[in-house]
Amino acid sequence: MGRISGSVLIGLGILLWYTGGQSGETALVNLGIGSILLGLVVFPMPGWGHVSRDALELAVEPGCTFLSNLVRDLELKGKAVVIPPYENLPEGGIFIPASEEFHVPLGKLGEGTVLVTGTRQETGLLISPVPGRGVFEYIDEDLSGTGIGYAASAVSSALSALGLGSAEVFEEGEKIEVYVKPICENPYADPAVSAVLLGIAVGSGELILVEDVERVKDYFKLTLKRLGGVGRWL
Repeated sequence: MGRISGSVLIGLGILLWYTGGQSGETALVNLGIGSILLGLVVFPMPGWGHVSRDALELAVEPGCTFLSNLVRDLELKGKAVVIPPYENLPEGGIFIPASEEFHVPLGKLGEGTVLVTGTRQETGLLISPVPGRGVFEYIDEDLSGTGIGYAASAVSSALSALGLGSAEVFEEGEKIEVYVKPICENPYADPAVSAVLLGIAVGSGELILVEDVERVKDYFKLTLKRLGGVGRWL
């Protein structure tokens, strides 16, 4: 069911995005992008246990390519920030800012927001819910404030149970290193990687900056930095 619904949402989103771009209707563009991102979330939900990893890679790859192209076309230069759930954004999210010098405009974010506008420092793309949000449906407890190690372990166990591999997370002071085997080449459109990132933000209760992403054989190595709690950014 998730695969059918996700495919429909992605197809509809591409159509709306193209139509809006041709006609200059920003609302249609936003709706199209939102539909595509939602399709990425819905596609791998319940039923994962019956889908081979190869099949999932084939299904997720178009969405990964789309997000990579979107980030390039929008000229988003900033490093991604993972946002834990809060009142305006109960599912949390990932914000990719337009500028290297940025401010995460938490007061402007909300469910249904895709393109965030304002000053150059506030402008960017919001991915919410993240593609890996469905993994949390397989975790029986609220991970809020449980700590990075505990939350990351819980998400890793859920990924393993779903046949999506696992993750290793190491903390050293303010520095956090994550190793996770991706399903596709864009970490923020990847269900496994985005689930781990969201888990870390939820467990810490803080915004998390993705300082660096690099390939280490079959894995992504992500270097993260704490940015403080939601209250600091409101």
